[in-house]
Amino acid sequence: MARRSDRLTARNVFYIITNGEQTEYNYFKLLKAKRSVYDVKIIFQNADPVGLVQYGQRYISEANQVWCVFDIDYTYKDKRLIPALKQAEESGIKIAYSNVAFEVWLISHFEKCKTTLQLDDYTDVLDKLLKENGSNKAYSKTDEKLLKDCFIPNYKKAMENSKIIYQNYVKVHNEKYPNQRQPIWNWVSSTTVYKLVEALKLRD
Repeated sequence: MARRSDRLTARNVFYIITNGEQTEYNYFKLLKAKRSVYDVKIIFQNADPVGLVQYGQRYISEANQVWCVFDIDYTYKDKRLIPALKQAEESGIKIAYSNVAFEVWLISHFEKCKTTLQLDDYTDVLDKLLKENGSNKAYSKTDEKLLKDCFIPNYKKAMENSKIIYQNYVKVHNEKYPNQRQPIWNWVSSTTVYKLVEALKLRD
């Protein structure tokens, strides 16, 4: 009986594995305070998408869900994205990507990220949005308090905004190319972090 109970407890664990040492790690650590129905473990792993998925495989047997969080940025061009997606599908690991960067998810806390942005553009956009929403702080990847005060309270809005953008990409793709892999590397300003947040089943 004890062994059965231990197994059930272990399967309640929800792993989030990210290669974002600062913004992503701190964001999910703060979001965790919203109290998920799961026992959430957040792990930083300094690896590319393939390495993250391979690292996550060690937790599959003990977890309810394992999610790998990473940016698209240059991973498709460097031939690291498709192998990661395939390995994730085969092993049951879920992917929460942002194209091109996690800042797409952060922008979604204020508005739909519709424009095609380059990596250097995100800081300026977030500075503007923070100012428009009453903050006198500039965006910084290392500012945990900024995440807590200005972003975490709006996580539900981020889910709504990013879901609309992502589902629009999916709709257009499926109409033109049914039964083909979704080219998420082309879907700039999209993110599926909302799927991860939905899966957490937060109780706030």
